[in-house]
Amino acid sequence: MGRRGRVLGIIVAGGDDSPLGPIGGPGGPALTPFAGKYRFIDFALATLRNSGVTEVCVVAPVPAACLRAHLERALRLRRPRVLPLPPGAPRRAARLLQALRAASPILRTVAPEAVVVLLADHILLLDLRPLLAAHAARAADVTLPAFPLPSSEADGRVTLRADAAGRVDLGTGATAVQAPFALTWAGDVVVRGDVAAVVLDERLPAEDAALRARAAALRIDAYDVLASRAPDAAAMGAYWHEPMTLEAYYGAQMELCTQRPPLDLYNPAWPLPAAVGGLAPAKVVTDAAGRAGQALDSLVSDGSVIRGGVVIKSVLGHGVVVESGAEVEDSILLDGCRIGRGARVRRALIGAGAVIDDDEEIGYGGAAIAPRRVLRSGLTVVPPATR
Repeated sequence: MGRRGRVLGIIVAGGDDSPLGPIGGPGGPALTPFAGKYRFIDFALATLRNSGVTEVCVVAPVPAACLRAHLERALRLRRPRVLPLPPGAPRRAARLLQALRAASPILRTVAPEAVVVLLADHILLLDLRPLLAAHAARAADVTLPAFPLPSSEADGRVTLRADAAGRVDLGTGATAVQAPFALTWAGDVVVRGDVAAVVLDERLPAEDAALRARAAALRIDAYDVLASRAPDAAAMGAYWHEPMTLEAYYGAQMELCTQRPPLDLYNPAWPLPAAVGGLAPAKVVTDAAGRAGQALDSLVSDGSVIRGGVVIKSVLGHGVVVESGAEVEDSILLDGCRIGRGARVRRALIGAGAVIDDDEEIGYGGAAIAPRRVLRSGLTVVPPATR
């Protein structure tokens, strides 16, 4: 058995099968922007650190230069623990097995009572302490944090069939949907320390069939993350976002522009790490003709300048420039975008570094010229600038 109470956190930054590929940049899904200044991996770091997990490592395919640089800035560490993970996008079970094996030197040294593995291709923000307490109280070998969704919204997700005590029934198929709600699983897991140590045996195969056979002998529980709340956040439960589509990614960020978003970015009891890039504060100023810049119901990140333009209900990443007379509404502008003079952008997802020319219109019914495209929902996607 591991050291009593000690928990090891492992963040898995691997996987290149994200549906956000069309707007992605270097670094893979873990560095996907969210809420302007943050990246997906920042929320995993916050979940571990704010839950009292001090032993944390990141496993990622090499090369991981972009990821390592981000962690150095976000954690203020010269040498964050980033361990190599075999490349590729295996199934979740195999990816978790790879992650545990990659972290084996730390796992052996720490000898934890429990291991928390979080995949950084989505957002799971919650206090882990109630989950870990339930994991111990149930004497579970493995606990899967799960989020209930209406069955109609569960298509394409991994869903779990669990009994009244929370035990997952793998024999009847873990992808069976329970009406009217389904417990969906995004790949995060809590594993008992001595059970995790078993996978350090290099002879253990990673094939799904072998994993399923071994799992049949374990107690695997599902834990409803809505039962957990962040400290001092009576109105906010756990937050979970699995970006199955570009529309879902867009919609989750548009919620942040409302008066009471489901994700509270301003809770002092639940700080979020953010990489410090040496950028100046955001600025909203008048243009040379005296036209006032405006930003309403929007998130505006460091280094961005709204110079006589208008931004309404939008999320602006780092270093975005909105020029004189431009109008941006219901849109996400990723790092380094430039919206030209008099341009109009509505209901669009603009990739990093993209330039919208002066007087150009995006999202106003005109045909999109490739590589730009209009999704079935009407959302216009402009890919990142090529370098």
